[in-house]
Amino acid sequence: MELVHLSRGAIPRPTLGASLRAARLDRNITLEAVAAHTKINLGFFRDLERDDLSKWPANQFYRESYLRAYAEAVGLDPDDVIDAFRSEFDPAATSDGAAIVTKPRRLTPVTIPIIVAITFVTLYSLTRWMAASSEAPASGLSEPAARQAAVEPATPSHIEVQTPEAPAPAPAVAPEDTPAPAKVEVDQLEGEMVITSTPQGARVLVNGIARGSTPARVQFLPPGTYTVRFLLPGYSAAMRNVSISPERLRVPVSATLEPVQMQRAQAPAAPSAPAVDVDGGEP
Repeated sequence: MELVHLSRGAIPRPTLGASLRAARLDRNITLEAVAAHTKINLGFFRDLERDDLSKWPANQFYRESYLRAYAEAVGLDPDDVIDAFRSEFDPAATSDGAAIVTKPRRLTPVTIPIIVAITFVTLYSLTRWMAASSEAPASGLSEPAARQAAVEPATPSHIEVQTPEAPAPAPAVAPEDTPAPAKVEVDQLEGEMVITSTPQGARVLVNGIARGSTPARVQFLPPGTYTVRFLLPGYSAAMRNVSISPERLRVPVSATLEPVQMQRAQAPAAPSAPAVDVDGGEP
């Protein structure tokens, strides 16, 4: 951020974190309520209001997803919050021109199995190659010995002929020798929902937050339980409870909306004509 020289009586400009905290307190919303509503770690929002992003993901896309969820939960415009964040925390905006050291990218749940598979294949290929190399001398000695036995006369029966023993093959690499996959914290896992409806075009609310219309794809959701509602004019609303776990990060959600039956208004019955007394007698 650019430092602003303050003269006597000047009011310092509030930071983004201070502005967000003031807006949240003005609406009487707690950080715990924001975290419970968005299913995002409370520590991320606490660090945001302190202008400390050292524990935030280095990926700009993930950061803006957290900012958008925070803004929608507090009632602010997500685009305005993201623009303010970019202008204050964008590395290109620094005026000193110093080199910026980027943090190493964290391993994601997708890259970890790939690294483990490549390591296992490499170790397996190396073991097979070592075993083939150890068996090669044995096969090479057997052919000259067979030629010598065909040329020389028969050996007396009382003389034992010792054949060279082939060296034992190298032991195979035990599965325990393969490196174990790195442990991934639950807070770093992110899932997604693939939401569809019949008919299409229904409005989708995830935990009360609008997520577009069907078909929709909601990404970057931490593990937890979510409530998905489907709203479409002329059709009854539908609701689904969805759970995202480390073992099930991609969850399909669908609903079939029933049309609302319009009840025809019944016309009121016509009132009966009152009895008329003729000459004081009965009609």
